[in-house]
Parts: sequence; structure tokens; C-alpha cells
Amino acid sequence: MAVSQETWSSLKEWFLPRVRNLWSGTLRWPVLGMVVGVVAGGGAILFDELLALTLKYFINIPTGYVEPTRGAAAEVIWGFRYPYGLLLVLMPFLGGLLSGIIVFWLAPEAEGHGTDAMIDAFHHRGGFIRKRVPFIKILASALTIGSGGSAGKEGPIAQIGAGFGSFLATLLKLRPRERRLLVLAGAAGGIGAIFHAPLGAALFAPEVLYRETEFEYEAIIPCLTSSIVAYAIFSEVYGRSSLFHPGPVDFALPVELLPYAIFGGVCALVGYIYVKMFYGLRDYFAQRLPVTKILRPALGGALLGLVGLFVPQVMDGGYGWIQAAMDGKIVWSLMLLLALMKIVATSFTIGSGGSGGVFGPSVFIGSLLGGAFGYFGHQVAPTWVINPSSYIVVGMGGFFAGVAKVPLSSIIMACEMSGSYTLLVPLMLVSSVSFLLLGKTSLYEKQIPNRLASPAHTRDFVRGLLMKMTVGQAVNPKPVTSIPENLPFGKLVRIITQAPDTYFPVVDGQGKLTGIISINDIREFLFEDAISHLVVAKDVATPQVVRVFWHDSLQEALDKMAHLQVEQLPVVKRENPEKIVAMISKRDIISYYHSHAAA
Repeated sequence: MAVSQETWSSLKEWFLPRVRNLWSGTLRWPVLGMVVGVVAGGGAILFDELLALTLKYFINIPTGYVEPTRGAAAEVIWGFRYPYGLLLVLMPFLGGLLSGIIVFWLAPEAEGHGTDAMIDAFHHRGGFIRKRVPFIKILASALTIGSGGSAGKEGPIAQIGAGFGSFLATLLKLRPRERRLLVLAGAAGGIGAIFHAPLGAALFAPEVLYRETEFEYEAIIPCLTSSIVAYAIFSEVYGRSSLFHPGPVDFALPVELLPYAIFGGVCALVGYIYVKMFYGLRDYFAQRLPVTKILRPALGGALLGLVGLFVPQVMDGGYGWIQAAMDGKIVWSLMLLLALMKIVATSFTIGSGGSGGVFGPSVFIGSLLGGAFGYFGHQVAPTWVINPSSYIVVGMGGFFAGVAKVPLSSIIMACEMSGSYTLLVPLMLVSSVSFLLLGKTSLYEKQIPNRLASPAHTRDFVRGLLMKMTVGQAVNPKPVTSIPENLPFGKLVRIITQAPDTYFPVVDGQGKLTGIISINDIREFLFEDAISHLVVAKDVATPQVVRVFWHDSLQEALDKMAHLQVEQLPVVKRENPEKIVAMISKRDIISYYHSHAAA
């Protein structure tokens, strides 16, 4: 049965407005988040494959160095003997050289750890990221990490996802605020996929922007949908198992709370050393060494290689050694040495301008530091430190919570990466202690203290202040030039041209507001003498007057002005809405705001 044209038109009139409302409201961000998640998941797969390829041909085959896999024999853990040791110096040098050439010739913003670049783009660039940056970052990071560099995957994968989010926003001609949210969604999708932590990553992207305990809460929904889709795509290729397998872990309440609190202090102390050494070496490379920027990553790679000659375990991501510690195959003294040397290795790699993230190295440092504390503590005080292996998982999240100022997402990511929520309570304790003791110290120097300090939210907070200020406080107490509605046009022109105002309320014989005239309304008739006695003010006035009330907020007044595209509005009181008491202009509002906002 054919549908008539009239019925079809009625269906469209009913259906299309509802679709538009859904798209502008609840439907839009989940859909856009899923689109970003598809690309972020694919980008994570591409980066992981490229990284495995470079690692194979730069390190595994030439030097014979391979990280231990789960269940490896204990003798493998104590190191390996390789016939081409000097290649451990040459390969990071070569990888750093190639990375430096690619980055500093094509996209200098791709140097260092990419999460900082994403944070900077959010706060200061309206979420804009150049289209070439993700491609340069993925190649440079694969060369840096694949040649043995001590760096993490989250920096490059964050820029891959964030870069596509920025591109999609540009393609759809979205506003800067919306572009920022898609940038965060892209970063969350990539990180959630590659670290097998979809929920933690969805919280990490909105949390890492600020040093204080604040969230970019508007981004939660797009970040969640992006992270879910990206993780689902990534899992189709690599499976859904957790990144680490700690075995049975537990803790004793309340006995172990004190040791965990002390461990939180240890995380803060080592975290402080980590941040200071990281940026100290970065500043040394950048300001004191008489070497061009292109060559600095190569020099950092060579220094890393020298460290790797003695402790090769700190090269690359080092996840195999974390698993070995969880399997109980590394003594506490070696764990402590590796944790401290990883700080040096990461500072050489990224501080020199190498491309990579800091989350992976932080996980390595925190987990092995936790293992060293747990097993040493168990030897010294076995009745207090009852479950030493649990400290490895707790250190993984607690250490990063402090140095990156992300306590909530670190807790969740540690649970997801280890496939267990058993240690949620000690993770909360250690993360809180580490976060509080480190204060403003952070690995991410582009972080802003809070939303109030972010340029991205300047307009939001101005709006919030204007909502607290009233029209009655800002009106300029000067006489209002009212126009009688029966005033002849000729006299009207003389009054308007002699008055300093641009808007004139029109009133009846009782002084009630019946219209308003703008000088622009009569501009084309100013020199028409023929109508000077035929037309009165009421004929040229706008009859439906939009007014603001004495106790309305200044933001409400500005919103009305913006909607009508006018500069002034009449002010009335609610008890007598037809009686004009003042005129308020944009200039009055701006002047009052600037004179009282800092008070």
C-alpha cells in the first residue's frame, strides 16, 4: 500500500525534529565516541605490530636480547649472555638518530611523551592537532622503543587517537569545546586498547588534564564509548586476557594498612627523584649540550645503551620483567636496582627528545619498587608484611597515581592490567598517600592546576560569575530617554539625533512600555520630510519588547541580547513589568564584571 505524500510529509515532520533533538542531546556523543574508538583501536593494533617489527630487527635478532615470557626459567631472569654486546649501544643510538630526524624535520611537537602534547592541545589549542602528528609520532615512537628505548606506549597511542578525534571534529565543523572532547575520547580509546584497561583509560583521559582532583566530566561518555569500541577491536586480534598475571594476591586487614601507608611514602620519595631526574636531564640536554636537536635523541639512545650493557632489563618496555617479578623469580635487591636504573634509562631516552610515553616506565618502576619493598619487608617483619607479592600490583598503580596526579584512574588501570580487584583497598591507600605527599610535583608539566585555571574553561567560569551578578547591580543610573508613542516622526528624529543613546523605549500616556526604537530602525527615513507629520513613533517602533527584570542575572541579559542581536535592553521590575526603570547595555555588563570579578 503506497504512502500518500501528505502522510509522508507528516511522518517527516514528526520524525526529523526528534532525530535532531536526539543527535544534539543524548545520541551525539556515544556515536562520535564509537567512531573515534574504531580508529583508535585500529591505530593501537598498527602501532603494536610496528613496534614488534622494529624490536625484532633492531634488538632481538642483532643482539639476542629477548624479554622473558610468562613461565620462563629462573636462570633467564638473572640476565643473558650475548656475543654482540656493543650492538646494545649502537642500536638505541641508531633508533634515536632516525627518530630525531623524523620528528624535528616534520613535526617537532611529536618529541617527548605524547600525553603532554595532548594535554597542551586541550588547554591551549582548542583541541587542534596537526594531521601529520599522529603518523610522525607512531613511526618515531616505534623506532625509539623498538631500538631499546625506555619509553611507554601510551604517549604515541594517545596522540594517534587524539589526532583522529581532532581531525573528525574539523571534518564535522564542530566547535572547539566539542573538538576537545573528541581529542580526549581518542586518547582514551587508544590507551584502553593497548593496555587492556578500557575503564581506567576512560577515566585517565579526563583526569590527567589537571594536577588537582578534578575531572573533565563532560568527556566521560565519549571516552567510555571510544574505549569500549577500541578495546573490543584490539581484543579481536590479541585476545581478552589481562596484561599481567600476578597469581593469587591478597592483603590482611588491618595489619597491613600501616606497611602499605609507609610504602605510599616510599612511592612519593622515589617519584620525586624520578620527576626531578627526568626533567633535569631534559633541561641539560636542551640547554647545555652543544648538540643540535636532531642528534640529541641519538645521544640519549647511546647513553641508554651503556646502561643496558649492565642492566639490559631496563631497555624497551620491560613488561616481561614485571611478570617475572610477579612469578617470584627476581630477588628484592635486583628489583630495587632495576627500579632505580629504569629512572635513569627513561630520563636518557625521553629527556633527550626521544619519542614515547612515561606510563609504561612508571608501571615498571612502581611494580618492581613494590616487589622490593614487599619481599624485603617480609624478611624483616613477616607478621606485618604478610603478602609480599601483592605489593607489586599495588606499586604499579600507586606509584603512577602520585607522579602523574591521576589517583582514580591509576587504581582502576592497575586492577584491569592485573585482572584482579582484590587489592582495591591497598591500592586506594597507597595512591592517596603518594598523591598527597607529592603535592604539585608531576611528570606532566602541561597539566593545569584545575578547571578554573584552564584557558579551555575561561568562558564557562565567566558565565558562572555572571549568573551570580544581577541586572540591578550593573545598570548605569542615568535618565532614560523615553519616546511618547504619538510623537510625530519629525520630532522623533530630532530627539534621537541629539541623544547619546541608540535604543529608545516607547511609552503610552500612562508611561507603560509599548515598544522600542533603535536608531537603525529609522536610519533610512531620516531625510524623508514628507512623512514627518504622517508617521508617529508607535508606527516605527518594535511592538513586542523583550525586557530584562531587575533581579535577572547578567548572563540572562547577555543571552537575550545575543539572541536578538542587540546592544541594549530595557529593565523593568516584576511587580510592574510595563514600567521601564533603566536601560542596560553590553558595555554596562562588561564594565561591572571587570570591576567586581576579582573582588
